[in-house]
Amino acid sequence: MSILSVLLSLVALFPAVDPVSRTGACDGAEGVTVAVSRETEVLVRCVSGSPGDARTALEHSGLAVRLGSGTGPYGDSGYVCRVEGLPADDSCTGHRDGAPFWKVWRVGLDPVAWRESRTQGGPAAVRVCPGGLVGFGYGSKTSQMTVAPEKVVTTPGWLPPPC
Repeated sequence: MSILSVLLSLVALFPAVDPVSRTGACDGAEGVTVAVSRETEVLVRCVSGSPGDARTALEHSGLAVRLGSGTGPYGDSGYVCRVEGLPADDSCTGHRDGAPFWKVWRVGLDPVAWRESRTQGGPAAVRVCPGGLVGFGYGSKTSQMTVAPEKVVTTPGWLPPPC
């Protein structure tokens, strides 16, 4: 049996599966766009369907995500500790006062701009819905997203859905 026939047999056994995410913003209401601001770059992924909350959307984005254990001073289990290896030196055992962290951003209206989520339940408490955009930025308490929402979702006239 030739190598080509073996490969063709394997392709028949394991058909292509739609990936959980794709690079770039979602088209219309096909899913939730996730933007991750990392130092000098912004990673954008489309998570198909309706993941329900920001943490689930990030976990399904295809990016390497590590959640924290929640054994630190705040007992904040399930918080976002690392995305694509950033920060490399965090033990992921809990937030520390004054230390940088992954902040979750929503998009608000009038004007269309990033708004800090400010939820007590972390990213799992931030609702997202198809056609929406959610951001994650790493930094201090005063850090901002490094890219405007209209640079992420470039569809003319795009507005965040009411969910």
